[in-house]
Amino acid sequence: MGRAIVLLVLTAAVAEQAWAQPNPFKLPKSNIKAQVTYQLTGDQKGTSETAFDGGRMMTRTTSSIKMMGKETKASDWMMITEDSMYTADLNKKAGYAGPNLLPHYAKAYDGLDGAGKRRFHSNMNEMGAMMSKAFNINSMGSLGEKLGEQTIAGEVCENHKFLSFEVCSMKRGPQVALKTTGDLVCFRFEQTATSVSLSAPPSSVWERPAGIEFKPMLGQDPDSAALGMVGYLASQQLSDSLAAAKAELEKAKADAAVSGEPKAGEARPMTDEEKAQLKQACEMLKNFDMNKALAGAWNEMKKALGDAAVDAAKKSATSRLKGLIKKPKIP
Repeated sequence: MGRAIVLLVLTAAVAEQAWAQPNPFKLPKSNIKAQVTYQLTGDQKGTSETAFDGGRMMTRTTSSIKMMGKETKASDWMMITEDSMYTADLNKKAGYAGPNLLPHYAKAYDGLDGAGKRRFHSNMNEMGAMMSKAFNINSMGSLGEKLGEQTIAGEVCENHKFLSFEVCSMKRGPQVALKTTGDLVCFRFEQTATSVSLSAPPSSVWERPAGIEFKPMLGQDPDSAALGMVGYLASQQLSDSLAAAKAELEKAKADAAVSGEPKAGEARPMTDEEKAQLKQACEMLKNFDMNKALAGAWNEMKKALGDAAVDAAKKSATSRLKGLIKKPKIP
């Protein structure tokens, strides 16, 4: 659901005739049937599987990642249907279930009046334009800059770059990503398809994992949640906030131009020395053993307390000894 929301926001953001657009939450029906397996590399190691069948999508991932000197293992599952969404932590045997909010968002959008719909698209357009300026990208259409085509697992995909991520989407089914790479702070993530089947996935794929207790995902009625979200996106309050943010961005750019510093959203290229320092810092972060450091600190503290106790005992004994040995009186 989150991925679908991101896609629709990006689509709405680059609209040229915002007021004339159809309901952006009514996504076109998909007939794609596919089952894809992936290899996870980079700082996250493991495997993943994704299945598509019309309006249904399932993802199961088993991975490990090293952080702060500790290897963390995860096993996650997610399924989205036309009306529901499920997520689960397979290791903890816990999950959440809730409605797929897209139909509720579509209903809330249809309930807006003409002015509200125009404001909705205007706000989305403005948000897209601001992101484009802030991150120095020319267009947000099709998830950013086109980088060409490549063949992965026997299928042709088209590669696009968006901010620090690159996604290669299968040409025969653009919603199927065959390769995704990106960097988040110190961590490199890579997911590459190792096999692709365009046959209908078996029925077992759509069965919820056994032994999982699914709790409600939402604390309120889905229609109310959708009305609140869509209402905010179409509000004058958001329009005013975006206008203020736009003014601040323009002022920051003007100030940067006067000072000679890089413009807002335009980072100064890192030197080779800075890149090496950053890499070294990242490696220290990944390999820093917090438990060992805490244990060492505790041992040092115990030693310091012991030494202090010994010193205090010595001082006390010396004081008592001095009290016993009196200086002789000299007449």
